[in-house]
Amino acid sequence: MKKTQEFMEILKCDCGCSMLVVEKTIWEDGDIDFDISIQDSRYDHNNTTIWGRIKGAIKILFGKPVYYSDVYISKPEVYKNFVEKMKGLI
Repeated sequence: MKKTQEFMEILKCDCGCSMLVVEKTIWEDGDIDFDISIQDSRYDHNNTTIWGRIKGAIKILFGKPVYYSDVYISKPEVYKNFVEKMKGLI
């Protein structure tokens, strides 16, 4: 199946290390798929050392929450604008 159209909206983190990506694909048969992902630039505040990675593994073993990536937005108008763009994908 071939893609006929692709649309994408991106919201970058204030520090530039991550981004929220919403993709819409319209296939030639009319099916529509959405893909939502958090992508990063490999800049990680806590996993740059072996000790940081070991601490993350211990949290996983004991069932504690581990945040792999996040998108921090400090300005409500930026987030509101992104929400409006996502509504346009529907």
